[in-house]
Amino acid sequence: MWKKVAAISSALLLSSLATAGDRRIEASKAYLYVGKSVMACGTLAEINHLPNRHYMNFDEKYPNHTLTALIWNKDYRWFENRYGKIDNYVGSRFCVIGKVAQNQNYLQINVINPQFLRLVTN
Repeated sequence: MWKKVAAISSALLLSSLATAGDRRIEASKAYLYVGKSVMACGTLAEINHLPNRHYMNFDEKYPNHTLTALIWNKDYRWFENRYGKIDNYVGSRFCVIGKVAQNQNYLQINVINPQFLRLVTN
């Protein structure tokens, strides 16, 4: 059964990567893509750690950020396994893959898998 779940999850992951890959945008343009899956890229301006979630704000610090990557606490350890202490990457360029959602007056992408967060190296 777990193999079947893993196969379905992998297929969904690949299909969403292909869909988002068609729409690579700058984080500052995310407002044009609310409700759509994209790969949004920008500079990591800050990370805010709250008791049950972590906000990665792009381009500017809160409240002037252009987009937030939201990582829930239960998933955060997978990101640190991949990148180490993410706070060390403030100032680096990242791309985040997912559906752009509006939460109050802010835009965010909920990220549950570290494969949906990519460090951009030149």
